[in-house]
Amino acid sequence: MKKILLLSALFFTGITVSNAQIFTIGPKVGISNTNLSIEENVGQYEAGDARYSYHAGVFARIKITGFYIQPEAYFNSVRGEYLDPNRPVSQPVSFNQNKIDMPVLFGWKFGPVRINAGPVASFNLDDLEDFEDAAVEDYKSAVFAYQAGVGLDISKLIVDLRYEGNLSNQATLGADGNVKVNQIMLSVGYKLL
Repeated sequence: MKKILLLSALFFTGITVSNAQIFTIGPKVGISNTNLSIEENVGQYEAGDARYSYHAGVFARIKITGFYIQPEAYFNSVRGEYLDPNRPVSQPVSFNQNKIDMPVLFGWKFGPVRINAGPVASFNLDDLEDFEDAAVEDYKSAVFAYQAGVGLDISKLIVDLRYEGNLSNQATLGADGNVKVNQIMLSVGYKLL
């Protein structure tokens, strides 16, 4: 009887430790370098200089052997700029966007190093009326993107460096100038579990 109780205790302890190693959750913050890509009507509008943005939210990670799935949700304040030929070149037009990003990353972990990639759904929190420039004709409320990058786990800290590119347009300038937002993102998270 004592052996059965001891084996049961060891079994349940093993399951608890195993579950703690399978599932991770925690907060995450970061900065990004944002660049606008303007397609089609490029003769009329041009992308301006890259600008810095920030993001903050939560992540979860489910590990299956060396592979993992990492869903995230975070507030992303995107800042960019473009040049309008109807304005002086020295006065770029600001493109500001507040959105909720929800990536689902699929990755592989070997030692402390990770590589990952996956789709991102972005939901716009701003209204078209928030934009000062009348050139912004249409502002998409939901767009899809992708992320790919590398990460590093150091004890309870996680560090991620990723590239995000849009699969759909964020906005339309004038009649047919389509805007996509590209970001290089650096973030730091903390494992609570």
